[in-house]
Amino acid sequence: MGQLRDFEQMVPGESVQQLTTENTTLKRRVQQLSQEHRALQERLEGARSNLRFSDKRIAALEAELLEARQR
Repeated sequence: MGQLRDFEQMVPGESVQQLTTENTTLKRRVQQLSQEHRALQERLEGARSNLRFSDKRIAALEAELLEARQR
């Protein structure tokens, strides 16, 4: 995998059917990896959103503590 094939450099005995099968397998793998990538991107965005919320909440609690100490 990871290598481009040149028809002029095909290994003897390698048929068009083998190349078609390999191409189909690679296309399925690309589709699977694309789906996994999208799912991971969504999870990452969710985690970033949670982090932003947590940061805001922590800042609010720190401000509350400072106000309570000044009383």
